[in-house]
Amino acid sequence: MSVRRRTVLTIVRRGARSGLEAWLAGGLLVAGALPAGAFTVQTTSADEPPVVIDGRLTEDVWRRAPVHAAFAQLQPTAGADYASGIRTQVQVVADGRALIIGIRAWCDQPPHVVLSRRDAVQRDQDMVGVWIDTGGRGESAMFLKASLAGVVTDGLYRASDDEEDLGPDFPVRVATALLPDGYSMEIRWPLSALRYPFQPAAPWRMVVARAVPGAGNLLLVSGKADAEALSFLHASEPLTGLEPVLGEHRHRQEGDVSVEWTGRNVRTGEHAASRGSVGVEGWWRPRADWLVNATLNPDFAQVDIDAPQTNGNRAVALALPEKRRYFLESADVLGLPLSGFYSRTIADPRWGLRATWRGVGADATMLVSEDRAGTVVTRGRPWGTDEWTLAAPSTSEVFRGRWQPGLPGPGASADAEEGGEDSALTLGTLLSRRSLGDGRRGQLAGIDGLWRSSADGHHWQAQWSVMASENTLATDDEGEVQRRAGPSRRDASGWAKLLYSDDRWLNSAEVTRVGPEFVNLLGFVDQAGLWRAQGEVNRRLGEMSLPGGGLLHQTEWHFAASEARSLRDAARGEPGNEVIRRELRTGFWLSTARRTAAWLHAGMDRQRAHSGGKLHETPAWHGGVETTPFSWLARLTAEGSVGRQLDTDFDRVGQGGWWSMQASSRWALPQGRSVEFDPVFTGTRIRGDGPYPSLNETGLRLLGVLHLSAEESMRVIVQNERSARGAAGAEAAHTLRSQHRSVMWKKRFSSRYQVALGAQWDSRSEKASTREVFLKLEAALGDGG
Repeated sequence: MSVRRRTVLTIVRRGARSGLEAWLAGGLLVAGALPAGAFTVQTTSADEPPVVIDGRLTEDVWRRAPVHAAFAQLQPTAGADYASGIRTQVQVVADGRALIIGIRAWCDQPPHVVLSRRDAVQRDQDMVGVWIDTGGRGESAMFLKASLAGVVTDGLYRASDDEEDLGPDFPVRVATALLPDGYSMEIRWPLSALRYPFQPAAPWRMVVARAVPGAGNLLLVSGKADAEALSFLHASEPLTGLEPVLGEHRHRQEGDVSVEWTGRNVRTGEHAASRGSVGVEGWWRPRADWLVNATLNPDFAQVDIDAPQTNGNRAVALALPEKRRYFLESADVLGLPLSGFYSRTIADPRWGLRATWRGVGADATMLVSEDRAGTVVTRGRPWGTDEWTLAAPSTSEVFRGRWQPGLPGPGASADAEEGGEDSALTLGTLLSRRSLGDGRRGQLAGIDGLWRSSADGHHWQAQWSVMASENTLATDDEGEVQRRAGPSRRDASGWAKLLYSDDRWLNSAEVTRVGPEFVNLLGFVDQAGLWRAQGEVNRRLGEMSLPGGGLLHQTEWHFAASEARSLRDAARGEPGNEVIRRELRTGFWLSTARRTAAWLHAGMDRQRAHSGGKLHETPAWHGGVETTPFSWLARLTAEGSVGRQLDTDFDRVGQGGWWSMQASSRWALPQGRSVEFDPVFTGTRIRGDGPYPSLNETGLRLLGVLHLSAEESMRVIVQNERSARGAAGAEAAHTLRSQHRSVMWKKRFSSRYQVALGAQWDSRSEKASTREVFLKLEAALGDGG
């Protein structure tokens, strides 16, 4: 189980397994034992009336379209039978401009329908998910999850890390019709939003899933699958009959332009300023394999995220979702480990230009942009992370290319599943440079690879990357980047990871080395000047019966070990081979009814606060739970640690712990409206001891959304953070506080037009408060396919 921890109020799963268990918690991982079966596309004729997207499968074309009805149960018991009254069938129609997916779902009781915000559709409500792999290689897929209220969660799935990127928003249309015995749904996905090679290659592949929370949180999935597969797309089935439509569409020129205007009035202390800005983004596809993107003055503000992004911190590369379309387009091609390219390091671009090419067995993308002065980038160190301020405008160039050797040529069959074996190899390269003028620059070159193999229930995956950097940069006392007086500095980094999975084991090993002078101004390296090795073993114990008739659907024993040591840094006079952190943990993970998962680990860790400091013993218990106890409580998550904690400020350990809890609830209101309430509570405490003061940090974030319709909502965010130092048993001697309040009204008039109006207030100890009012208008000028 990968163990991760971020700052207060950043919501992550600690101790939750990446990979398969992440899918189980999020809701969609396929399993079953049905025979493979393709989805067959029904095309329409030119004189046939278009399909009306109203959720009702009444047009004549639906009577002709082949039906895919092979669905298996994944949860709560993979492969088990389920009630005969719960049936699902899928049909696919292509009209020359879009794929139209029709779903007919039967159920024994009325489905659960409730409005939620975009990209927040979960399995607490009846929903349908669709994944489309246009490359047919099992590397990535565009996906959407549609609720019966017409709300969509969409994005990009990458098989290499088995994770969803919710950044991309696709111009899909969804309509649902409630029926006496279930519901029907139509999903229109424009072909202009689906990227694929010009030459005919491997057939597209698709996965469809259906959640039925009213039937014991039942999850149904289409096609053949393997519950132990390392990638969700292992379960996909071919999408056949599409070539006649693509044969015409791949030659078609298409494009789109959107314009946004943002007006702001910002008051900081006694200083007030008003300004308006116009941003333009567009794309042009001369034919299927080429895509050109351009952006001018894009905005990234409160409209796009559900966490505060204030006027004062827009220049910082925060761990927040990317929503600027210029960076999200072709994200699967540019996809790299975070240290390679991180788009949020380009914080406030004036302009950007990008081109992407997709071929059979290879693809590439190149982007150039200019960023305004004031951007803050990170500079990793063994004992922390420095921040560098780019006081001058900077230009960035990035090239990314990938090659998949051994793939079939045009028109060849790509059925990799015959013979029960599936293997693939992808090789890539990355070149990047960021320049500030006057000879100040940082540049990087790297190669990487991904290999995966599945045969007879045994799954292997290996990833690796090697990067070399050169920079001519140094910082002054204020952290601003200057030209280095001496020669440029060069260094390298390397990373490799190996995964193995079968019905009894899920194991991994990972090793990292980052040189002390390695700098990537277009990536994210939280620590440099170290080597790190880690491994984990997870023994699958299968189902277990509990006293009283309960059942544990999955049970696993977990063991993990890791160590990080510093490398010698001659420039800073720091010695090498010092243990930074050593972890040794063992425990159990289990899942049961009501989508409940829990884990508990005993940790026998050691940590060092700074170079030359003592290697402290920090034994602790680590645990967490995730569940959906009630129909109105979409997800309840709690996690934390209790034991001896390292206080880095005083290089000592004290009894204490940290905790985080999040409760996501949805409440249906009359007239089809709803309310979402999403509170988050976090805290850290280290008890004082003698001359050492105690540490108490708490955080609270309340996110509330009133949905007036699927297109209109009101959003409120309240956030408080407090950090206090004080002697044991005494009043806090030093306290830092920060607060955020914001409210926003947003309405989407169509997929082409939307408006947002909002206000926010921020205050921080010892700093002037900031108040901001903003208005944002967006309009797309093309037809959107």
